[in-house]
Amino acid sequence: MNTKLFVIPKPNPNAKLRLFCFPYAGGSPAIFMPWVGLLPNEVELVFVQFPGRGARMTETAYTDMQHKVDELLTHQAYITEKPFAFFGHSLGSRVIFETTKRLVALGAPLPVHLIASGSRAPHTNSNKTQTYHLPHDEFVAELLKLNGTPKELLEHKELMELLIPLLRADFQIAECYQAQPVSLPCPITVFHGYDDIEISAEQLHGWQDLSKHKIDIHYFNGGHFFINQCKEEVISQVNQVLRKIL
Repeated sequence: MNTKLFVIPKPNPNAKLRLFCFPYAGGSPAIFMPWVGLLPNEVELVFVQFPGRGARMTETAYTDMQHKVDELLTHQAYITEKPFAFFGHSLGSRVIFETTKRLVALGAPLPVHLIASGSRAPHTNSNKTQTYHLPHDEFVAELLKLNGTPKELLEHKELMELLIPLLRADFQIAECYQAQPVSLPCPITVFHGYDDIEISAEQLHGWQDLSKHKIDIHYFNGGHFFINQCKEEVISQVNQVLRKIL
């Protein structure tokens, strides 16, 4: 696949299944690199890389959910050419929902499973105050509170000048996008951090409204970024889901 949108760290043309991984707001494919070599041999990992990060750092980041989905669907043939599943964390979870919803509308092949990690259900109201438009210092202070960006990076002024436009763009989508609820024919597994106090029980269980199947919810120690804090446990649980599919 000759495109910057997809990063395939270990190509596996004989794979039975592709797992497309979508990062959180401000995240890049690098957050999934520890997964390489730790999933079943029949699975090919594909990391999704939107404008503004990695090899696409010089491209302007999207500020609208539909633009992300539009770009993905220009590669619909590749995404759907063999059985596939979606994993998304935080904003990535909302992207995989919206993408799947569009695939349903197109009558296209659908993911065999969605793993929605660290996110409220996309159709539920956010309790958070919008921050993406705050002045620079206030925005950086909000990033520090989230505990998802290393403090050393936040204090590196030159690097932050490069990253702030991407972070603002991603946060604009994360804070402004709210889905129209649709009950998908795909099974959904939800990952949640015990200490993620920004997601209420109602927002978490709201994922049930979005699947015709009974959802599974798995809890992890840690806050919103348990995906980084509990890598081994997360990978183990992803493997359990995948083995049921294969």
